[in-house]
Amino acid sequence: MNITVINGTEHRGCTFAMKELFLTAMGEGHAVTEYVLPRDCPAFCTGCKACFYRDISVCPHARYTVPIWESILAADLLIFTSPTYVFHVTAQMKALLDHYGTKWMAHSPEAPMFRKQAVILVNAIGQGMGKTAKDIKDSLDFWGVAHTTVIKQAMFQAKWEDVSDKRKTAARKKCEAAAARVKSVKTIKPRLKIEGIFAVMKMAQKMIDKGERKAGREHTKDYLYWKEHGWLDGKKPWK
Repeated sequence: MNITVINGTEHRGCTFAMKELFLTAMGEGHAVTEYVLPRDCPAFCTGCKACFYRDISVCPHARYTVPIWESILAADLLIFTSPTYVFHVTAQMKALLDHYGTKWMAHSPEAPMFRKQAVILVNAIGQGMGKTAKDIKDSLDFWGVAHTTVIKQAMFQAKWEDVSDKRKTAARKKCEAAAARVKSVKTIKPRLKIEGIFAVMKMAQKMIDKGERKAGREHTKDYLYWKEHGWLDGKKPWK
């Protein structure tokens, strides 16, 4: 299995330790590629919209964003990690996800994403893990990722060595259970939520194009992309 890991911080603390627990639970024999933020993508999206007008190859930060996206596309399993910062994901994780807005189903999603699994690992000293996970999961859902598992564990300590054995054991058990679920999946097919989002976005593309044509304007880039892939005519990216 090809695994791509996106670490939401360079700090090797509790979230890093949880990620190591999960990879250990996955066992040996996997090809793992890791990225560490902000080291591997130090730039914030500037809102230039070049990716929407063309594609991510013309992004001002393409030297960072394109290799990471290519690794995401090549992976069977995606792992995103982030500690909770003020009830949300780290700024560097948000900055990376912002660069891939054009890959959302409302625009130009990629078919391989509908045949992937993902795991989100979040940690907090206290509260806010749900919102942190959602910050990441929103992108994964709208990219079309078929199955996403969320692992949350409040450590109540800033350093892994200070975490109680009870909480470390709880984190390990959650990671082992999640790894078992990931490895048990034989056929990857999008869950109903993903199919539902796809159906809504399909209708939206047709409605938007109808309005554009009525106004005497050309087809939008997104409409032409969906049309080219046959998704407006009955085909589905996971089949």
